[in-house]
Amino acid sequence: MIHDKRPTLSYKTSRKVTIPVAELRLGMYVAELDRPWEETPFLFQGFTIETEHDIGVIREYCEQVTVDIESSVDFQIQPTARAGRQAGTTGRTTAVSKRSENVERALSRAQRTHADSSRLIRTIMDDVRLGKSVDTPAARAAVTECVDSVIANPDAMTLLSRIREKDEYTSQHSLSVSILTVALGRQLGMQREELIDLGICGLLHDVGKVLTPDEVLTKPGRLTVEEMEIMKEHTTHGRNILMSSSGAPLKALDVAYAHHERFNGSGYPRGLVESQITHYSRLVAITDTFDAITTDRVYDNARTNMDAFRVLSKGRKTHWDPMLVIRFVEAIGIYPAGTAVELSNEMIGIVIETHPTQKLRPKILLTHTPNGPLKPPMVLDMSTRLTDERGTRLEVRRVLPPAVAGISLHSLRDAGLLDNLASLPEFGRATPSL
Repeated sequence: MIHDKRPTLSYKTSRKVTIPVAELRLGMYVAELDRPWEETPFLFQGFTIETEHDIGVIREYCEQVTVDIESSVDFQIQPTARAGRQAGTTGRTTAVSKRSENVERALSRAQRTHADSSRLIRTIMDDVRLGKSVDTPAARAAVTECVDSVIANPDAMTLLSRIREKDEYTSQHSLSVSILTVALGRQLGMQREELIDLGICGLLHDVGKVLTPDEVLTKPGRLTVEEMEIMKEHTTHGRNILMSSSGAPLKALDVAYAHHERFNGSGYPRGLVESQITHYSRLVAITDTFDAITTDRVYDNARTNMDAFRVLSKGRKTHWDPMLVIRFVEAIGIYPAGTAVELSNEMIGIVIETHPTQKLRPKILLTHTPNGPLKPPMVLDMSTRLTDERGTRLEVRRVLPPAVAGISLHSLRDAGLLDNLASLPEFGRATPSL
């Protein structure tokens, strides 16, 4: 019995090292403590360090811990130009890699672009179901708008990509993969025209699924071996659909056919190995996996970004390009826009913008206090506001699963709050009210 879309990873045997707590870093997997687990506040025997707060608590109870290297997530940050050359890009430094708008300004335009693109991908999928070819010029026009929005501020489109409409998984997933892949390409220093081609590849990577029977595509339980083989056919269907569509970029055909290939040859449909997988397919393979893990599906609830990073990190070298995995985390941030978090002062909110250098101190829309919803919500820029109202250092305490956080991006959007972030009170300059 096989789970549909759940990444199948060939994990290496664990490699454990004991280190002093002073050397702990975000993403490390703590396998053993220097004291019994029951004498500490940790709920699980073995966990990934997700926040600075986690490190602080470990330091209170332990002098040294044992870290499992193979289960740890690599969050190393590298200069754009040098890593871009290693990843196979030109490594050029351009204005594309610099933000021209803050998220407050960028969200207004981004919402219109996202809505228009959502309608377009639904139309494309419906046309293909009716036997029509893909409207490539319309797809290029929509992707161009998305690219320009991502260039201005990638967090705005990343945030909006977390808003999903019920029963539209394939089309919404396709748009989100396009946005995430463009953000990754932007981080690699790719030029605007390259980003447009890359965005089209992401948008159309799953177009073949329109020919997958609904009883397989939307099955709430585990797929049988036979059903999984039917599911795998979407890669061939996608290639054939794009081959019959005038103007479809050749790169898009390759990505539709190869985005499930893996470095060690365990992917499908052809079992390609590392040297046979093209650069654009490598990029989309990463963003496709990330978005699938962090999105509610008929057979599985959405998991956190950290869970997705952990899957990608474990599959470095065996499944995905290890350098591109690192650059992807760098592109969207350790706490990407749309991530629900709880702070050290017990307030809850959603990340609306990452900081280009202070990766652990994003801008957050605070929506809840320990006593209930915050009315109105407040904006907290952790890069400039270092302490809470009592003078205690503010930190992200934990990342919350979407179902636990109680934050509805749909409601925030429909209430017009995403259009008016600049008018909301700033944390520390107003008294929270319920």
